[in-house]
Amino acid sequence: MLIDTGASNSCIHSELKEHFELQEKGDPFDAAGASEGKMQAVMTLECKIQLGRSFKGEQAFVLLDLNHVNTTLNSQGTVKIDGIIGADFLKKNKAIIDYSLSKLFL
Repeated sequence: MLIDTGASNSCIHSELKEHFELQEKGDPFDAAGASEGKMQAVMTLECKIQLGRSFKGEQAFVLLDLNHVNTTLNSQGTVKIDGIIGADFLKKNKAIIDYSLSKLFL
């Protein structure tokens, strides 16, 4: 997962919908992102998530094709991601990011 404080919604790569057993909620919509143009997206129902050893919660995600993100990360020598933790999750869970220690506190 990638933490992106500028992303308004948390996202999961749409190709992983079945892997994470996510259920769609509502109709597809056009989503804007850092890439050019609009992308097709769909919301999920809230699902149980676990981050690290101790955090457990529930979160709805936007299913989005993240191939363009992974292509960019790969070109920079970074591993691919399954999703993005966005501002919706960070705010809901009163997250604190300690940049000097590279830690996320929930």
